[in-house]
Amino acid sequence: MSRFSRKAEIRRPRKVIRIYTEGVKTEPNYFNSIKNELRLSEIDIKVNGRGDHTLPLVQWVIERKNEERISDNFETEWWVVFDRDDHSDFNHCIELAEANGINAAYSNECFELWFILHFEFLQTSLGREKFESKLTKLLGKKYGKNDSDIYDLIKHGEVNAIHNAKNLKKIHDGAGVQSPIKRDPSTLVYKLVENLRSLRGGREISR
Repeated sequence: MSRFSRKAEIRRPRKVIRIYTEGVKTEPNYFNSIKNELRLSEIDIKVNGRGDHTLPLVQWVIERKNEERISDNFETEWWVVFDRDDHSDFNHCIELAEANGINAAYSNECFELWFILHFEFLQTSLGREKFESKLTKLLGKKYGKNDSDIYDLIKHGEVNAIHNAKNLKKIHDGAGVQSPIKRDPSTLVYKLVENLRSLRGGREISR
């Protein structure tokens, strides 16, 4: 084996991660920023903003997972990122994803909750229409879903956001609230973020 073929073999990805999101701008911008910062050439990470409603999104990802048939030589993770919004099938979507080996990084009520938790702990349901105005105040600039620099504006508070999200989970668990649709506010986005960080020897994914 030549030194060139050895080099090519070393550069082959050792892990595959697929992230599919409900939104086409906000979530992809955020996760692609983390991906670009990590610079993990040995990890094949792809982020895809589908623009679908929750149930069609989950169903599409299941089909995609079955069709892609990634080699067993690679450790593979599938993630789907979506909001509760007003979807009555929210719980069903989570159960459907998990039953098919897909991790559900959901937010109740919306993804912007994850951003707010970078700045402060929020235990009271706001209502979707108030999240953007609250973020505008916290950021000190007009928040827009197309903001390509959102990650740079909030990344200093990531440890705080993870702590706050885990605290929300602990509160709901302690109150015996098991149904995801009733755990408002809550977000499991921190699990995906921690998992990505762990690829460089950082925090491990939380169960």
